[in-house]
Amino acid sequence: MKKIVWAVFSVLMLLIITSCGTSNSNTTTGGQEPDKGILTKIDLNDDGDAIFIIKNEGKDEASLTFTSGQQIEFQLLNEAKEVIYTYSANKLFMQETQEKKLQPGEEWAIPLYLQAELAGVPAGTYTLMVWSTAEGLNDLKIEITYDWAGIATSESTGKLVVEIQKVTYIGQQDLHSIEVKNLEGTTEAMRLSEVAIPFFDGLEEGTKLIVEYVVENEQKVIQFASLAE
Repeated sequence: MKKIVWAVFSVLMLLIITSCGTSNSNTTTGGQEPDKGILTKIDLNDDGDAIFIIKNEGKDEASLTFTSGQQIEFQLLNEAKEVIYTYSANKLFMQETQEKKLQPGEEWAIPLYLQAELAGVPAGTYTLMVWSTAEGLNDLKIEITYDWAGIATSESTGKLVVEIQKVTYIGQQDLHSIEVKNLEGTTEAMRLSEVAIPFFDGLEEGTKLIVEYVVENEQKVIQFASLAE
């Protein structure tokens, strides 16, 4: 009888020790550096647009995993801390796991085309909150005060303006170029920004897309793409 009691006691102790040893919390809060050494920051440009920067300050290669084509999220909050604009609210993203590797000391700069995104938002002073959607970085949010001057046009400012077009994907010409068919049935080539490149990896021919692009040197350069409904 004593042997049975001792055996049961030993099994219970083993389970308790195993449970304690496998607990592994890796949560982060906004403004704190996660275990993998990733830091984020925002550079606000004079023209009202911004750049979201993800930097690997660790000693080892960092691998960022995204569960969809969405790599960042941002929101605009008014003085009452109410969310009045969410970047992803009017977009569809490819549901495919993606991975981005950063070497020690390497930075990844992601442009935020706020002038185009916030075209329907009244001018005013807001709080801009930006974060990465990579696994483990969702809570590393950055907040800055953002003075929004209202709608800007290329004629009045001379700046690049993001335009939207519905197209059908034909294929990839090279790493930075794709071929599409527009609504008029005409085939045209478009360039890909660094941020847009992962979206087209393995994309099937004939997929209908919504692309957001700017015109640089008479060439359409895609900044963002999503699946058309």
